[in-house]
Amino acid sequence: MSIDTVASPRKTPPMPLGGEAMGAWFDHDAADAAVDFFHTYLCHTEAEWYGKPFRLAPWQEHDIIRPIFGWKRADGTRLIRQAYIEIPRKNGKTELAAGVSLLALVADGELGGQGYSMAKDKDQAKIVFNKAGVMATLNPVLSDLVEVYKTSLYCGELAASFKPLSSSPGSKHGFSPSFAVADELHEWPDGELHDVVHKGTAARRQPLEILITTAGQPNVGYGWELHEYAEEVQKGNVIDPTFHAVIYAADAEDDWTSPETWAKANPNYGVSVKPDYLASEVAKARGNTRKQGDFKRYHLNIWNDQVAGGLPMDEWDAMPVRSVTLETLKGRPCWGGLDLASKYDLSALVLVSADDNDGYDVWCRFWMPEHRIRERSREDKVDYDKWMDQGWIVATEGNVIDYDVIRGTISGWRPEKEALAEMVERLSGGANILRDVQLEELAIDEWNAVQLLTQLKNDKVNCFSFGQGFKSMSEPSKELERLIMARKWNHGGNPVLRWMAGCTTYMADPAENVKPVKPNRKKSKKRIDGIVASTMALGRAMVKDPAPQPEQVWAIAC
Repeated sequence: MSIDTVASPRKTPPMPLGGEAMGAWFDHDAADAAVDFFHTYLCHTEAEWYGKPFRLAPWQEHDIIRPIFGWKRADGTRLIRQAYIEIPRKNGKTELAAGVSLLALVADGELGGQGYSMAKDKDQAKIVFNKAGVMATLNPVLSDLVEVYKTSLYCGELAASFKPLSSSPGSKHGFSPSFAVADELHEWPDGELHDVVHKGTAARRQPLEILITTAGQPNVGYGWELHEYAEEVQKGNVIDPTFHAVIYAADAEDDWTSPETWAKANPNYGVSVKPDYLASEVAKARGNTRKQGDFKRYHLNIWNDQVAGGLPMDEWDAMPVRSVTLETLKGRPCWGGLDLASKYDLSALVLVSADDNDGYDVWCRFWMPEHRIRERSREDKVDYDKWMDQGWIVATEGNVIDYDVIRGTISGWRPEKEALAEMVERLSGGANILRDVQLEELAIDEWNAVQLLTQLKNDKVNCFSFGQGFKSMSEPSKELERLIMARKWNHGGNPVLRWMAGCTTYMADPAENVKPVKPNRKKSKKRIDGIVASTMALGRAMVKDPAPQPEQVWAIAC
C-alpha cells in the first residue's frame, strides 16, 4: 500500500542521544507519510469524535509519530524500535496506539508481519485490538485491505496479522512479531511476556514496540522498571537511541488542585480531557486521602506510593474513643474477621458490633510467636515488645504462632492434655468469644487457614470464607474509610491497630474498586493484618443476614 505525503513544515525532531553512532538521519518523507496515514485513512472510534478524521494533535505528531517514523539508521530502517509513552488517562493513548498498529500492519510493507496487542489480561489486551478493528471498518480503503475477525485483523496483501495476546509467555517461544503494543504496563507484575515478544522480533527488519501506561506504584511491577529506564534515557544517563521515551506528568510538589497543573500533565487538556470533569474530581477528593491518590495517579500521572491512597489518619487520631472489651460487647451481635499470617508473623482477629450512633465498636486481638519478639522490635523499630507487655499482643510460646491458642480464644476449645489446656487457657486470657458475645459470623481469609477453619466449624462457629479480591474487599474498604471520616469507627485506642492503619495503602482497578495492599513481608516491616481483618468483619456486618454455608470443601470467594 502506498501513502501519499502531505506538505508540512519540515521541522526535524532532536536526534536521539547516541544516534550518530548508528548513522542516524531524519527521513522527512517517511515522517510526513506516517502523519498523513492518520489524517487520510483513520477515524476516531468513540464519543463526539466517532467517525471523524484522526487529525493528530501537535503533541502526538511532533513528540511521538514524527520521531518514531522519521529517524532512520544508516541502512534506511527505523532507528527507534521501542517507544515508551507514559500519560494520564483520557489523553487518547489507546486510540493513538490503535492507529500506530494499523500503520505498522498495512504500511510497513512487512511480508508475513505479526502484530500483537499485549496486556496483563484478556479483556485489556482486546482494547487496542478492538479499536484498530473499528478504525479499519470506518475507512473504505482499509476495509478492503484488512479483514476484521473476532480474534485477528488480517491483511491478505501482505499475509500479515494483528492479534490480542495475554496468556503466559511459555507458549509464545518461537513466534516472530514485527510490531507489538503493550498496554497499561503499571498493572503488569513482571516483564516475562514482553521479554518473549521482544526476543521474538530479532529476525525482523525494523520491529516496533509501543509501550503505553499511566502511573502506578513505585518499586512495584514491570511498569516501574520501564519508567525508571525511560527517565534515565531522558536524563542522558543511559544512551539508547533505539528507545524513545515520552512522559507527560505533573511534579509531586505541584498543586494538584490547580488547572495549571492539570494542563501541565495532560497534553490533550481542553480536548479529550475536560477541565470541568477534573474540577469535579478535585472537589470529590478534597479531604479524602484515597481519592487524592487516585486523582494524582490517574489524572496527573504521579507515581504514588499509596496507589489509591491510604486511610485518613488525622480523622483516626481525632476519633472519640470508648473502651471496647469483651465485657462491653457481652450479648451483642458481633461480626468477626480473622487474618492469619504465616506462623512466624502477626495474626489478627477483629470483632465489630454496631453501636447506637450508626457506627461500630471495634475489639482486636493480635498474636505473635514469643521467640525473637524483643529482638525484632529493635531490628524493625516497631513496638512489638511494648505492646506485648501492655497486653495488646499475645505472645504464644516458641518460634511459631500456636493456632490452638487462636482456636481456644474464639470457640472456648481446650486440648485434652491438662498441661496444654492450661497453656491455652492462660494465653487466651479466659476468653471464649463464642460464649461471651453473639457471634453472627467469622470471616476468614482461607489462605493458611484451612485446618483451623475446619476445626472452628466443628466447634460450631459460623464461618465465612472471605476472598481478598476487589469483588469482596472493595465495598467494605470504602465503608471503613467513610466510617473513619465520619468518626464512627470506635477503635478503642488500640495502638497495634492504629499502627497497621498507618501502614495501609490501597490498590484500585480501572473500575475504581479498591482493596488494601499487603506489603511484601520479606522486604517491608509494615503490617496491615488488623485492617484486613477489620475489612472482612465489616464486610459481613454490612450484609447483616449471615449466609448459610454448605457442608463441603471451602472455595475462596474472589
